[in-house]
Amino acid sequence: MRNRTLVCPLRSGSSGNAVLIAADSTRILVDSGVACRTIEQAMLSIGEDAASLDALLVTHEHADHIASVGAMMRRYKLPLYVNEPTWLAMRSGLGNIDEDLVHLIREDKAFTIGSMSVTSFATPHDAVSPVGYRVESGHGAVTLLTDIGEMDEHLLQQASGSRVVLIEANYDPVMLMAGPYPAQLKQRVSSSVGHLSNQDCAHAVGSLLETGTEQFVLSHLSKENNYPELALLTVGRYLNSLAAHPGRDARISVARRFAVSDPLCL
Repeated sequence: MRNRTLVCPLRSGSSGNAVLIAADSTRILVDSGVACRTIEQAMLSIGEDAASLDALLVTHEHADHIASVGAMMRRYKLPLYVNEPTWLAMRSGLGNIDEDLVHLIREDKAFTIGSMSVTSFATPHDAVSPVGYRVESGHGAVTLLTDIGEMDEHLLQQASGSRVVLIEANYDPVMLMAGPYPAQLKQRVSSSVGHLSNQDCAHAVGSLLETGTEQFVLSHLSKENNYPELALLTVGRYLNSLAAHPGRDARISVARRFAVSDPLCL
């Protein structure tokens, strides 16, 4: 049992996504976009056991977020929390599962998993009904803001006051435009239902810093159109323009694509 809340991206990016949130005796996995074995090994590396998971939350039905959902449900009898449109979109690809484990949720309506209160909220992305999550424990709130085409006041309000925010910093606009993607894909990525740029991420970080957020994890970085140092530099320069400083006013890190990220504690 933990007397603090732990937040750890196990994997992040288009190669697959999974985030562990642990508080007291409760363990939640947000998305399961990599192999079961990868999740199991990642959890073991930080002293956690996949068999202790209490729930699996899904943000949307894209493969990099649900690749092993069916397998995790079968192996661990793991309850799945998902909204109905996303469930209907992903159901056929899960294989043989116990549908009694499926809990349909509503946006903006809180539900409880163990010692945590969870609220989903709509996000702008080209999926059926994508959501982000705000997860609250006795130690504060964690908000996941990834796979979003644009940041707006509604999303900022959902994350306001969270001690930790996982926020998308998918691409650098110059790299995207000069890169190898075909024109149609470039347009999709940069659209209002695509992904968030480093610059837009920086502005959101600046806004959330004023609400008391202490730790930011830049997430879902593109392998082709971004790199960690550039994302950190872009956010850092913007914060400096506000007379704020990474490391002093907030901890800012980058979620790793192919490895476990450093755990954060509340």
